[in-house]
Amino acid sequence: MVVERKYFQRFTFAEYVEYLKPFVSKVKFSQIHVHGTWKPTIVDYRRAADKMKIIQGMWRFHAITQNWGDIAQHATIDPDGYIWEGRSLLEAPASAVGYNDPDPDRIHPFMFEMIGNFDVGAEKLEGAQLASAVKLTSQIAAMWKLPDSQILFHREMNPAKTCPGSSVNKAAFLELVRDWRDVDMNAADANKIISTWLSPAWFAATTKAEKDEIHRLANELRKSSGQL
Repeated sequence: MVVERKYFQRFTFAEYVEYLKPFVSKVKFSQIHVHGTWKPTIVDYRRAADKMKIIQGMWRFHAITQNWGDIAQHATIDPDGYIWEGRSLLEAPASAVGYNDPDPDRIHPFMFEMIGNFDVGAEKLEGAQLASAVKLTSQIAAMWKLPDSQILFHREMNPAKTCPGSSVNKAAFLELVRDWRDVDMNAADANKIISTWLSPAWFAATTKAEKDEIHRLANELRKSSGQL
C-alpha cells in the first residue's frame, strides 16, 4: 500500500537532531546505510525552482514505479546541507536486499541519501552537504550507540553498485565522522565566543575580506556546536 506524500519537511542539522530525540525510545537503529542518489543529480537540484519537487520525484519513483510503498530513505541531504524527512523512522528502509530488516519489531537500519552523482568524473560531495552527511552519521551513531563497523556504504551491501559514488572514500568518510565525534563545543560556549570576541572584531574590521573571514569563523563555531 502506497503512503501518500504531498509534503516533505526540510530541516537544518540542529532542527533534525531535535526531531530525532523522541525516537530514541521508539526505534532501535541497527546500522547506518549511506547512499548517493546518482539521479537526481546536484545539477538537477540546482535547476529546480521548487526543491520540494525533487524529493517528490524520488518518492514517486520509489513508491509507485519501484512499488516500495514510500520513499526508500529515512532522510535526504541536499547540496545545501539541509536534511529532508523521508519515510517514517519507525519503518524499515528500502536500502539493500537482505539488509533492510523489514519485520515490524522496530529494529532496523537508518538509511539516508545524498543528492548527487558522486562517481569519479561527475559531481563532488563537498561543503555543506558533506558536513551534514558526516554530522548526521556521527549523530545517529552516538544516539543509538553504533560502532563504526555498523556504518555501511550501499556498495558494501551490493557489490554491483558504486553507491554512494566511486569518488567517496569510505575510510576518509569515517575519519571525518570520528573527527566530528571528538568535537566538544556546546552552543552556549560557541555563542559566547561569537558575541564577546568575533562580533566586536567584525564591527572593527575595515575591509570586506576581514568581515567575511570573521563571519566564516563564526559560522564554523555554529557548525561545531550543532547549530548549523
